[in-house]
Amino acid sequence: MGIQSEDHVPIHFITVNYHCGDYIRGLIEAVIASEEDLGSLRFVIVNNSPSDQSLRQWNEAAPIPMAVQLIEAGANLGFGSGCNLGLRHVWQTDRSALAWLINPDARLDPGAIAYVRQCLRDDEQIAMLGTRIRDPRGEVWFSHGSFNRWTGSLRHRFPADDCRPLPVRTWPTRWMSGCSMLFRLGIFRDCPQFDPQYFLDYEDADISERHHQQGYCLRVTQAVLVEHQVSAITQRAPRAKYQHATFSKLYFLHRHATPLALLLNLLYYAVRPLSFCLSDPERARGRWWGLGDYLRWCWRRLLRRPEPPHPRTSFTVSS
Repeated sequence: MGIQSEDHVPIHFITVNYHCGDYIRGLIEAVIASEEDLGSLRFVIVNNSPSDQSLRQWNEAAPIPMAVQLIEAGANLGFGSGCNLGLRHVWQTDRSALAWLINPDARLDPGAIAYVRQCLRDDEQIAMLGTRIRDPRGEVWFSHGSFNRWTGSLRHRFPADDCRPLPVRTWPTRWMSGCSMLFRLGIFRDCPQFDPQYFLDYEDADISERHHQQGYCLRVTQAVLVEHQVSAITQRAPRAKYQHATFSKLYFLHRHATPLALLLNLLYYAVRPLSFCLSDPERARGRWWGLGDYLRWCWRRLLRRPEPPHPRTSFTVSS
């Protein structure tokens, strides 16, 4: 009886739109094509680009055989804050549901949903479940996450990991990629939320680390279940991408690592861009600007001045 009910627990896929309607339409259509039982599946789309109404027009013009909820964010809130809107919506709708964050440029393998349900049936303690992820070349891009608080190292690729599709099982992970991250809401005391200080990158490591410290069980599937076109959206603005990533990494270490790890990374981001400032100037500028954003954040915090929600980049000033 318990297994039967687990099979039909609703899954709410949450994805964030930032001028990537084609990717999201492709994602939804791929799920419809690969799944026979759509009755327990839902999609929650958080629209971080208010000027882009293509998804609403598409859904209204051609209704699809799956419940789709479109939430207007009103501006580009960033990945984490956009997901927060989706998570709160699902939490208020059905606290026993599964909330599956999935990137617009990701695609589920056939059988991925059944595999995940089996993993959750086999281990009732799992609160957060990540999936292993491959890139379009077929190489494993995320196998599991590790974190060394003394050096600040966050790793996500381990070639020796067993990624065979069978047997169906999971492995411990310190963090999981926000590209494909599932929350078993019924286990949580409060609605899981990302730290809104992150705009882009490392918010997934942060939410994982916080729940790890609270004693929740984090696992990752043994099988690779998702293909991801890495940075297909953020690579449109490389300087902004590296700027946010640098600030976010330093902010993550500020919160969770040792002072030694933070110091090592401050030195790294100050010096390392010198080696590619001529060959990749946008990347170098992004690294240095992100370092400056973090130092300004520290200074304003020291003076107890109000902090701007995010550094200004082409992502944050346009929707």
